Amino acid sequence: MDLGVRAQESSLSGLFGQGERLCMPPYQRSYSWGEREALDLLGDLAEATDSNIPHFIGAIVLVNGAESGMVEIVDGQQRLTTLTILLAVLRDLEPDTERAAALHAMIADDARPMLGEAANWRLTLNYMDGAFFRDTIQRLGATKTLRNEPGESDSQQRMVGNAGALLKELKQMSDERRRSLTDTVVTGCALVRVVVNDKDQGFKVFRVLNTRGKEPDAHDIIKTELFQKAKFSVKEANTYAERWAEHEAILGGGAFDDLLRQIRAIHDRSPKGDLVAGFQKAVLSKIDPRKFLDDMLPNYVAAYRQITTAKVTDSPNAALVADKLNQLRALEQQSWRAPALKFLVERGIDSPIAPQFFTGLERLGYVIQLVLHDKDQRNKRFNKVSDAVTNERTLLAKNGPFAISKDEARKVRERLLGRFATFGQRRAMALRLNAALDGGFTIPPESDATVEHVLPRNVHEDSHWMVTWPDPAKRREQCDTLGNFVLLTNKVNQKADRLDYRAKKEVYFNGGGGADFALTRDLMDQDAWTPEVVRKRTERLAEILAEEWNLLA
Repeated sequence: MDLGVRAQESSLSGLFGQGERLCMPPYQRSYSWGEREALDLLGDLAEATDSNIPHFIGAIVLVNGAESGMVEIVDGQQRLTTLTILLAVLRDLEPDTERAAALHAMIADDARPMLGEAANWRLTLNYMDGAFFRDTIQRLGATKTLRNEPGESDSQQRMVGNAGALLKELKQMSDERRRSLTDTVVTGCALVRVVVNDKDQGFKVFRVLNTRGKEPDAHDIIKTELFQKAKFSVKEANTYAERWAEHEAILGGGAFDDLLRQIRAIHDRSPKGDLVAGFQKAVLSKIDPRKFLDDMLPNYVAAYRQITTAKVTDSPNAALVADKLNQLRALEQQSWRAPALKFLVERGIDSPIAPQFFTGLERLGYVIQLVLHDKDQRNKRFNKVSDAVTNERTLLAKNGPFAISKDEARKVRERLLGRFATFGQRRAMALRLNAALDGGFTIPPESDATVEHVLPRNVHEDSHWMVTWPDPAKRREQCDTLGNFVLLTNKVNQKADRLDYRAKKEVYFNGGGGADFALTRDLMDQDAWTPEVVRKRTERLAEILAEEWNLLA
């Protein structure tokens, strides 16, 4: 019985030997190893060098490609890409031209123009990264100018970052030490070369190997499932793989996973457990894979980009929607993303109800973060919004999904008078207050604005603060309340830190940029900073937010 699998022991020099051409198949993920994995591999190879024992890098699974002489990598891309980066750095550090040429021969066969032959690269990455990898890593001498090539996508930045990390470590070695390590890489890297008969089997092997040990990104496995379910031809698979890689380049791997998580939340009433299994059940089992890839995914990618950056398309509603998205983005919880995503995909930013929708979603997002702590309950509230997106009457009804009960309103008002214990809570509230105050504006969460505690969180015993705030219980009780917060740039914040109040005001308003923030301008006419002042300011700011969210009735 032919099992359809052939295995053979090999070394890296055998796998990257003359005439060998390896490439990534359409269903493979982009390069995802970071500096930690790259340096771990280097450390393992250094240990093998010292012990004079071969280093086993595992199985490399291959299948014959559509192009004659080209072999596709089913499993092993991350290792082979990192080893190619290592070979390139070793090559470019090698002063001996013959040794450098021998190393380059494991990366490429040089072009022979007289014979009409182009360079033959041992390893060819996907459509998005292949040309970048050749120019930045594989080309002779390329790793000497890494700073000139920062990379555009996450995968390209990882390539450059890993090359830089390896270069830094290898530069510290003597020529003799580096050459010993090079010998280990070339002849002491043991592997098993596994060749499978066909692409279907390649898909199956990829799934088996990539759901053991270190998990790939969820979107990589979901892509594999989509491609297999769609029964693509090789040409179709290549086309769709290019589109998928473009989506990944736009969002980044982690964000792509989150997008799929939000799509699942839109279609799944109880999105618990593993993302891949849940996505297969809630989405892939109900939607044609080609329809998902052609019609749905591009729209979701565009909408996700808008909700995570607040860079919305031109529209009469753009300014208000961008403000509300930036206010939502400051929150610690992100369950609001699913209904926001669905609204932009189903209705779009030009919808006449977009201002009402995003205003209601922002209010609900803050109310839920302030008083609803159970994750499942939070998700249920946002699920109700998602369910109503296509039904305007239900969505905007007085008792609809945006409705806040009297009890919830009361709890929010009480919560606004209390302490905000975490950095994320404090910053979200301070940024939101800055937008609510007269003359204020919405500050994107990625800005340099930081929360400054007027009364420092840690007071020295010989500090002037001990005179105006002698009671440690009052300091503890009021330090992390709204009334004690102002906004400053990070640099000015560090400068103000533990100064007394009058000295802080000098820092805030004499060249410190404090007047740029409405929440900080609030202090310009305040001469002293006492427990009573902070209490009254907390009450006033809490009332401003409650009125902003229509919670006073």
